[in-house]
Amino acid sequence: RIEVSMNPFARGGLRNVYRMKQKFEIQQVAKESRHDIKYNERHKFHIETVKCQTQALLHARYFNKRITNTENKKKQGQQAYSLADVPYIDVLQAEVYRLKPPSGPGRFRYLAVENYLEGNYEKWNNNDGFVNQSDCVKCK
Repeated sequence: RIEVSMNPFARGGLRNVYRMKQKFEIQQVAKESRHDIKYNERHKFHIETVKCQTQALLHARYFNKRITNTENKKKQGQQAYSLADVPYIDVLQAEVYRLKPPSGPGRFRYLAVENYLEGNYEKWNNNDGFVNQSDCVKCK
């Protein structure tokens, strides 16, 4: 059994974010487009979103590996820039869920679902070019 709240608790530039619970699962969030998307395009929208997050995760792993390799070179006495202050990057893994609403004419609701993160959320960038530089590591 899956329960999704009726009202979003957060809104991004593209999607609304809802609290979601599954029996015996950790707390999750379900994301759904804020914009009108034709019914036959909704599944594709969420699949593309998950593909993008998966690609970001792969880039984050590569980035983190490069930081580790650079720091290991420095420890071995090889010349390398210090990246000790550069934070590791992690990206949440998402899945697409297809839910049948309790009422309605057989149409499904598609959601991108990921684990809920505790704490305060700070937006670092968006699709309109905004970049939060409040706590950025400065380039040398």
